[in-house]
Amino acid sequence: MWAVGAFVASLLIGLLVEPFRSTIGLENVVILYLLVVVAAAAVGGRAAGIAAAVSAALAYDFFLTSPYHTLVIDSLAQVITVVLLVATGVVVSVGGRVRRRSAVAAEAHADAIRLLHQLTETAAAGGAVDRVAAEGLQGLLGARRVSILRRGPAGFAVTVDVGETQAPLDVEALTHLDREGRIPPGHHRVLDGTMILPREGVALDLVAHQQPLGYLVVIPGRDVPADRTTRLAVAAVANQVAVVASERSQR
Repeated sequence: MWAVGAFVASLLIGLLVEPFRSTIGLENVVILYLLVVVAAAAVGGRAAGIAAAVSAALAYDFFLTSPYHTLVIDSLAQVITVVLLVATGVVVSVGGRVRRRSAVAAEAHADAIRLLHQLTETAAAGGAVDRVAAEGLQGLLGARRVSILRRGPAGFAVTVDVGETQAPLDVEALTHLDREGRIPPGHHRVLDGTMILPREGVALDLVAHQQPLGYLVVIPGRDVPADRTTRLAVAAVANQVAVVASERSQR
């Protein structure tokens, strides 16, 4: 949609400026086209920005370079201008994507810190730490399901289960992360250069004072970035749940 809008905007600029092309200054027209490209990239993403850059270059060529109303250019300077217009648009589009990804990652890290703080406050107040942890991780990771299993005399029992809880849990079939949230070799998934959680889900051991207490299970619902900071936060949540469970069992 934004790519189409940028294409229409490029045509309108060419039509409106064409009667004044001998007086307006072509460098000013280039700036107008770049504004369209920047706006399309900022709102619509990389694909829209690149499409806008190509549309702007074609419109500039068609309306404002001689011979007019063709895509032929008879001036080397104008060829360079068109090429630079496309190249600048592509750079702006890619750069805007990187900035958006950085902003998303920063927000995810802030959410992880808020969740850990909330867990600490809940534990101090004697609240339902397991429930807060499960619901918090579901929101943080966009998880399809988050479960906490506790070890008991009769085996493991699910104490908290949020999300799509109908299917049975098979902990042994999941990828097990270590105490620092590291994904073992052979289970890595990378999307656009970013680590994401294994599709089948992950399990983290709940261990306190070297005693295994159960598992924290996270089954992702979509491909979300799971960089080292986020995975460390998940591991910290598992550790907090285990410590609180151990302390309460000793009271």
